Amino acid sequence: MVSTRPARQGDPGLAEALSAHLGIELTPREFTLPDGTRIGVDCADGGRPSLLVQFTPLQGPVKSTQRNKVIADAFKLVWLRDHHFPDAHVLLVIGEPLARLFGRGAWLPAAFASYRITVALVDEHHRIRTLDIST
Repeated sequence: MVSTRPARQGDPGLAEALSAHLGIELTPREFTLPDGTRIGVDCADGGRPSLLVQFTPLQGPVKSTQRNKVIADAFKLVWLRDHHFPDAHVLLVIGEPLARLFGRGAWLPAAFASYRITVALVDEHHRIRTLDIST
C-alpha cells in the first residue's frame, strides 16, 4: 500500500494555472512507498493519482543542467507510474525555452512519446499549452 501526504509547496501559481487549464484539482504530493521510499511530485490529483506532474518553468537560456532535470523528472514520473500507479498519466510542464529540446528528429521527443510522457509548455504568464511530440 502506498501512503500519501501533501508535499512542500513549489510554485503554487503554476499548480493553480495547471489545475484551471485541466479542470481538476492538483496539489503537491509526497508518496511513501511500501518499502519506505519517499518520493514527491510537484503536483498530482487526489487519492490514487491519475495524473503525476513535474515542473521545469525555465525562463532564459537553456543549460545542460535544465535539460538533465527534464530527463530526470521524466524518469522519476515514469518509474512511479509504472511501478505504483499504472493507470496514471505523466505530464512534464516546461518553460518555453526548453521546447527546443523537443525539435523534430531529436531523440528526446521520440523517447518521451514511446514512454507515454506528455509535455506542456508554460510561459511567464502561466499560460499552458500541450507540445506535440508525436513522430
